Amino acid sequence: MSEQPNSTICPQVAAVDVAAETGLVLVDVRSPIEFENEHIAGAINVPLETLASRCEEISRKGPLVVICRSGKRAEQGAYTLMGRGFQPKVLEGGMIAWRKAKLPVKEGKKRLPIDRQIQLIVGSGVLSGVLLGVFVSPWFLVIPGFFGAGLTFAGLSGTCALGILLGKAPWNKLELPSVRCEKGKSSCCS
Repeated sequence: MSEQPNSTICPQVAAVDVAAETGLVLVDVRSPIEFENEHIAGAINVPLETLASRCEEISRKGPLVVICRSGKRAEQGAYTLMGRGFQPKVLEGGMIAWRKAKLPVKEGKKRLPIDRQIQLIVGSGVLSGVLLGVFVSPWFLVIPGFFGAGLTFAGLSGTCALGILLGKAPWNKLELPSVRCEKGKSSCCS
C-alpha cells in the first residue's frame, strides 16, 4: 500500500491502493445517515463524535484505514485513534476520491445529511424574513435575527438545537438491525 504524506504526521493512502489491499480494517467516521447513503463494503460506522468512546469496537487485526467524505474528519479520527494506540491511515480524498476512481460503493436509502438540512432551513428562514421585512412589515426582520441568535449560540456552545431536533425527525430515523455482540450488548458494528 503506497502512502502519500500530507502536511501532518498522519499518513494517507490512495483509494486504488485501499481497493487492492485485503485484510484492511475500514472505519467510516461519517454520520450514520451519510454512511447509510453510501459506504465501502466491509467498512464499519463509528461516527467521529463517538469514536473516542467506541475504540474497543475497532479490530486491531489488520491495517486500519479511516474514511469520511473528503478526508478532513477522517484525519481528526485518525489522530483520536493514534492517541489510543492505533496506527491508522486516512483514505486520501475520502469517499469523493473513492467515487472518482469508480470503485464499488454499497448504496442505501438516499437522505440529505442533517448539516445540509440545517443550512436549508436557516437559509430559507433568513431569506424569507428579509423579504417579508422589506415588502410586508419590518417586524418580520425578527426572523433572521432569531436564526442569527441560534447560530451564534450554536457556535459558542457547540450545541445546535436545530440539529438535535432534526436528528429526532422521523425522516432522519435509521432502521438499524439489532446485532448482538459477544457480551450481549447491542452494537451497530459487526
